[in-house]
This record gives sequence, C-alpha cells and structure tokens, in this order.
Amino acid sequence: MNNIKNISHKWISLKFQPTIPPHIKAGFTLIELLVTIVIIALLVGIMMPALGQARVSARRSVCRAQLHEIATAFRVYLNESNDVLPMAAQLPSLEPDMPSIAEVLFKEDKSREVMHCPADNDPDECYFDKEGTSYEYPELLRGKRVDRSFLGKRWTQNNTPVLFDFKTFHNKPGRPGAMNFLFADGHVGEFEGSDS
Repeated sequence: MNNIKNISHKWISLKFQPTIPPHIKAGFTLIELLVTIVIIALLVGIMMPALGQARVSARRSVCRAQLHEIATAFRVYLNESNDVLPMAAQLPSLEPDMPSIAEVLFKEDKSREVMHCPADNDPDECYFDKEGTSYEYPELLRGKRVDRSFLGKRWTQNNTPVLFDFKTFHNKPGRPGAMNFLFADGHVGEFEGSDS
C-alpha cells in the first residue's frame, strides 16, 4: 500500500512539472515578436484611410448643419427686409467698406462662430481667420430680391446659391461633395445648376 502511495505521489508531481527543457527560456522569440508587430502595422494601415474618410464626412455633416442654422438667420433677415437680400461683401478683405455676411446676419461676435466651416482649417489659408466667414456670398445677390436677381432668374429660388464654401474644403475639386451650398429656399446640398 505504501508503494502505491509513493508511486501516485511521484506520478502527480511529475504530471504538474513544466515540460520546458532547461536550456529554453519561456517568452516570445524575436521572429514571433516581429510577426506580431507586422500584423499590427498592417491592421493600422488598413484602418487609417477609413478613419480619414470618416473624419472628412463628419466635417461635411457639421458644415451642412451650420448652413442650416445660417439659413434660419437668413430667413429672419429676409422677413425683416421684405425679402431683400443683404448688402454684404463677397470677400470682406477686398471690400473693407462693406460688412461681411457674418456681421449682417449675426450681430453678436459669439454667434458668428457658426460661419466657421470645420474643414476650413488650413493654417496658411484659413478663410474664417481672414474674412470672418468660411462661406462666400455672391455679389450678384446684393440688395436684390432672390426672384429678381440674375441668379434667381436663371436658376429659380430652389437652386440659387446664397452661401457656399470659399473653396473645395470637403473633397478634391470636381468630386461630389467638395463644396456645400445654402440655397435661397433654405435647403443645403451640392450645386446642380445647369447652363440651360
């Protein structure tokens, strides 16, 4: 009986001992570590373009939401002025005697931040910093009713742009969604005007 106990104790102690040979250390080998790093780098490389596109799409959406907010301020202005569009500078830096569209629509400086497109962030050419707005106001609309303006006669009110990005902030030039437009009827979208 004693022999059986000794054999079972030896068997149990042998069973739970590590089987790693003494000359090999436990841990990652250099090759395993390099393979892991390469896999992580590949995954990051695959995800980065998708994250960049998501960031561009988010900025475009915020820009459109801000243009909807500006449309409300435009509607209030038009109601008070019998549908006559504001006399405002197209580029305030080139027409310093005229107020910017931001100054006309928003009397308080704090409210004017809505005129800053989130994609207008080029440190060398930030239109908001230079012009006080990221959106261009067409000079052909100044002081006119939309339906009597050159643009309104040509494209009708629902396709007459009253504000739009100064440049292609949201995509490459000529690509869909490159610029956002606020139209005279208050909707925001891409410009689809025709020459006919």
